[in-house]
This record gives sequence, C-alpha cells and structure tokens, in this order.
Amino acid sequence: METLVRSLVARLEVPVPTPSVGPDPSANEWNMAVVGYPLWLWTDTPASMNSSVSGYGITIRMNARRVSTTFDMGDGNRVTCARMTAYPASVKPGTPSTTCGYAYSWPSLPNGTYTVTATSRWEVDWSAVGFSGTLPLIASASRELPVGELHAVVVR
Repeated sequence: METLVRSLVARLEVPVPTPSVGPDPSANEWNMAVVGYPLWLWTDTPASMNSSVSGYGITIRMNARRVSTTFDMGDGNRVTCARMTAYPASVKPGTPSTTCGYAYSWPSLPNGTYTVTATSRWEVDWSAVGFSGTLPLIASASRELPVGELHAVVVR
C-alpha cells in the first residue's frame, strides 16, 4: 500500500517556492540588495493545501502543510524559517523581519550575483480505504540576487 500511496502522492503538485526578498532590489536606483541591510525573505506559497488523487481504483485524500522553508543565500549561509512575512510597503526602511530575514556580509558584485534557493519541506497526511499516514515532500526554486556595497562620500 505504501508504494501505491507514494506513487499517487508524487502526483501532488505543491507550489514552487520562488524566493522573494524585500525590499526588492529593482525598487532602488542601484538594482541590487545592499551589504548589511536587512532583507525580508518569503515565498508566495500557501502554508497548506488539500487535494485528492485517484489511481488504480483508489482515491487518496491528502492534506499538505509546509513545515519550513530553507533559504540557501548563495554565500554559504542558510536561513530556515517556519513562518514568513511578505515585505509590506508600509514598513520603515531598515526594519528587520520578525519572521524570516537575512543581511549579507559580503557583496556578490562586481563579480556576479548570488543564487538564492528556497527549499520548502512539506508533510503530506494521506488517507484511503481505511489506511492513513504521513509522507515528506520537498519543492525548491531559485533566483539570482545582485548584492553590492554602498559607500558614502563626504564633500565639504
């Protein structure tokens, strides 16, 4: 039965967790994230979803819930978050995220960009014909993120 369930759960498509950062680098004149500036991290995926799949004469009901999302920041560091909050336009600039955030210590520029990969871990509760269980599911996606330094010049 477990092999059958695994093959049907494999048909379950959880949302691709494309990483989002805020403030978005495209919103500033430099088109980059800045070293030392707090970034908010999130994905635009729901925290849970329900589905059912049928195959081999059996219908399996599934409830998938996102357990955590790990952001590989591309600089050798990772951030794992159980909750995420999208960056609101009303937040005071420089405010760190209370749920999931990061600040780069080193620039990627001028040599290129950091590849930020979000990997969401899901638990899928399933039930069919009097049986039930939980299976893991993983989904990931990436984006490129330019990170640079800003230097102040004092003119007198």
